[in-house]
Amino acid sequence: MKRHESLVPISRQHHGGLLTSRLLQQDAPPYKGMPTTASGKRDYALAFWQEHLQPHFALEEATVFTMATAFSEHLAKQVVKLCSEHKQLEGLMLALPEVKEENLSQKLHEIGQLLEQHIRQEERVFFEQLQQELPEAELRLLQEQVAGHLG
Repeated sequence: MKRHESLVPISRQHHGGLLTSRLLQQDAPPYKGMPTTASGKRDYALAFWQEHLQPHFALEEATVFTMATAFSEHLAKQVVKLCSEHKQLEGLMLALPEVKEENLSQKLHEIGQLLEQHIRQEERVFFEQLQQELPEAELRLLQEQVAGHLG
């Protein structure tokens, strides 16, 4: 799927999210240099949340979601769902340290599935519709906003 330049930085960030989502799922093959135990995966997930996912959600909410909501009621409805998933993932991540060892693998699997589904929804549906519905001038403005947030 060809991405408009305004969405390329966010799509690139999704790659790390997809890798993490697969790592957390129970049927994941071992990945070179990645943890294989449930506790190792939990620690990895928490670090990924802090360093990458939390800032990524903030970037999407401040730029793409804000513009989509202002531009289209149809897109705004999708933003509500996507923001809800952000909150759900945040709650699951923040609860990870309290999950008992015997339940950890299942909880990581749940997080991994939700994260993968969320990213695929954004990439395959939301971003595609956003690119089709927003005029080029709005997409250029979005590109400036994304670049401004990324520094």
